[in-house]
Amino acid sequence: MNGLDECINKSLDILIENETFLSHELKSLFKSFKEEKTEIGFSFGKLCYWHYEAFSDSVNDDIYKIAAAVELLILSFDIIDDLQDKDSDNSWSRTPELSLNVALAMLIMASKTIDETSFEHKRAAITILEESALKSISGQQLDLLNNCRDENSYVQMITLKSGSLTAMSCLIGEVLAKGEVSKEVGAYGTYIGIIQQIKNDIQSLKAWGPKNDLLNKRFSLPIIYLLSQKNDVSKSVADYYNDDIVTILDHKEAENELTNGGAIRYAVTVKNVYKFKAINDLENIELNDLAKDYLQKLIK
Repeated sequence: MNGLDECINKSLDILIENETFLSHELKSLFKSFKEEKTEIGFSFGKLCYWHYEAFSDSVNDDIYKIAAAVELLILSFDIIDDLQDKDSDNSWSRTPELSLNVALAMLIMASKTIDETSFEHKRAAITILEESALKSISGQQLDLLNNCRDENSYVQMITLKSGSLTAMSCLIGEVLAKGEVSKEVGAYGTYIGIIQQIKNDIQSLKAWGPKNDLLNKRFSLPIIYLLSQKNDVSKSVADYYNDDIVTILDHKEAENELTNGGAIRYAVTVKNVYKFKAINDLENIELNDLAKDYLQKLIK
């Protein structure tokens, strides 16, 4: 872990240990779930920190608690998402009933943690967190309904589900520093979430395992494109998605069509539209070089 990840991780440990209303059993699960998150880093918390630092004259150490609170919300949503999708091998999927209680505790602790800090504009930060959480839940509901079967509706869904959370992370840092937010930060924060979700969608199709969207009859941009083509492979995939028709999906044919038939290229093209939008908005915001480099890596 780098220095910032270590500070956020330490703050999470302190928050868990000091929460008097958590039982020993809940704390134990809480810590184990947090350790799995530690392995991939705290990207949302870092977005919060970088934007606070960019707009603040001096750093209040409570910002690490805020970054940890953001990560609590994100991890709670990750757990709930995995329990709903039933396609994860993370430890929380092994005990769904117990894990749900941990996720609920994380949700409550996220806003509670912000409220207990010394920031002047903490109420504005809590409002951003709550509104963004509701948007993301609405997006998750649309995702579970699996009815977003064209580009516009699908992008609207991931804007709510993923874009709202990355925008939230940036905006909380900004509002704590200056008491207001800028439309550019909200915009490129949203675009980063869209970009990351499309990248995940593409990655999902590269392995024929439990998370593969095609095998699970889920819709994503590459699959939407594939189904729009009028050929034998698209027809067989459409039949596979139709529960009224008994058919076996030819993995090799479908994989070849996704890779060589333009579906992946189409998804990358859509991703790049949001990449250039994000770059354009990012150029209008003064961030230090470390923060800008971090954001640019997320935008790629």
